[in-house]
Amino acid sequence: MNWSVLSCSEFSTHQQAWEDLNRKTMNLAFFEPDFVNGLITHFFDGSEKLVVAYQNDELQLAGFFKALGKGRWATAMPSQCPLGLFLHREQHVSSDLMKSLCSALPGKVAMLDMLQMDSKYTQFTPADDFELMPYITSGNRPIPEDFDTYFQSLGKNMRQNYNKVINRAARAEDTLSWQKVTKPAEVKQAIIKYGELESNGWKGEEGTAISPDNTQGKFYQQALSNLAEQGKACCWYYLINEEIVAVDLCIQQDDCLIILKTTYNEQFNKQSPALMLKIEMIKHYSQQRELEGINNIEFYGKAMEWHKRLDSTLREIEHITYFPNKLVKTAIKLLKQVKK
Repeated sequence: MNWSVLSCSEFSTHQQAWEDLNRKTMNLAFFEPDFVNGLITHFFDGSEKLVVAYQNDELQLAGFFKALGKGRWATAMPSQCPLGLFLHREQHVSSDLMKSLCSALPGKVAMLDMLQMDSKYTQFTPADDFELMPYITSGNRPIPEDFDTYFQSLGKNMRQNYNKVINRAARAEDTLSWQKVTKPAEVKQAIIKYGELESNGWKGEEGTAISPDNTQGKFYQQALSNLAEQGKACCWYYLINEEIVAVDLCIQQDDCLIILKTTYNEQFNKQSPALMLKIEMIKHYSQQRELEGINNIEFYGKAMEWHKRLDSTLREIEHITYFPNKLVKTAIKLLKQVKK
């Protein structure tokens, strides 16, 4: 393979090949060029390297990497991207391929951290050549063929809690509803609404909430509105008496919807608006399968209790460390044991 190490600013030269490789492999919406370009614009500092490997003019591997210190590199990892920015043609990534990658990177590489790798798409072989550290357990919810049958299969407490919200609203003469928006202008407005709700909660108190004017807000407005123009982004609202009390920011690729971020008005805790919204989403996509074409919802966050209550499929997101030199790997292991 022919390896090249480039400035991250040169992504545009290779983005069509990147897009083609994504479509043929993971096919994830957050690896689409519009999303990646947004990450580069708003979260990269310019020191990140784009590494590409071609064979017979066809891209085999591509990723963004950042030097962490002398001899140590890692996948570029803005927190707004659920996985490390790394694409590879074969599902199994061999130690020989990783060794070639390390040789391509500048300087002498002692260790390479592959952050947030999805075990669904990426396995490193042979396993003994890699250090694996669990990061989070994540989940996805396949869209059921029949929603009523699925709902009845859920735990008793889950069904009772859902019905309690419905019945409590009926007694109070509250109107419960949901809305899905897909137009670029609507999506941009939903991001602003998301920021308003998040700013009034604990993230607002910590100063980490999205706002229209901060870097996060600008990124999501750029990336999601661009994707919305291609029919690859949507936002969901949950409303009580026409008041928006929960918002989900979503992107989609073919039959897979990814919920990037969720927030809700904490004053409505008793109504469980974020969870109620997820159930309404599953119901809608189940009943409108032919129209919507969505067969799976990916959460790509730490699996919470409510993920399990929705009978989600769980899997591991992992950090992987590769050592080109086994002596270095042994020395670092011994050092860690001494520090204990």
